[in-house]
Amino acid sequence: MAKTGLDALIKQNPAVKKQIDEAAGYAVFNATNVNIILLVLARGQGVLFDKRRKEPIFMQDLKTGEGIGAGYQVQYQVVIFKTPTAIDQFLLKSIDGQRGGVDVDANFSAGSGGEIRSFNPEITFYTVGLSGYDLQANYGGTLYLVDQKLNDAAVLNSLPKKQQAISKIFSG
Repeated sequence: MAKTGLDALIKQNPAVKKQIDEAAGYAVFNATNVNIILLVLARGQGVLFDKRRKEPIFMQDLKTGEGIGAGYQVQYQVVIFKTPTAIDQFLLKSIDGQRGGVDVDANFSAGSGGEIRSFNPEITFYTVGLSGYDLQANYGGTLYLVDQKLNDAAVLNSLPKKQQAISKIFSG
């Protein structure tokens, strides 16, 4: 899944390959995006590749938002992390004890994809559509959760912990 999404984006925008080569890591999510007049919904699965780790981190994503839009599209979202700290911050976000990231974005797009402006300058998001068509001008948020079932105990235990991150900030 990740290879298909990444290959589709690089075919659409070859400059992304250099960004990924220079990045600390990246993630690829698949999603079905539905825009119904004022409501935006999407749900999918993904995998995060942190260049410091041997094993990938399997994840899920849920998106909701509002704005003017119409369409249905199967798409991939590629997230590029410019620094290791950006990956750690992404993984440290927690909802009901589940590790994962949260991003709020503003988006205008027509067609099969493009770059999404994130409010975090250390993370760049791209979308690439595979089927369907989407016309939207919206804002919303996406919740990214570490998949507790697909990751083994070693991966789950190796994820950054809030206490470690706080002591790291104060020590140095």
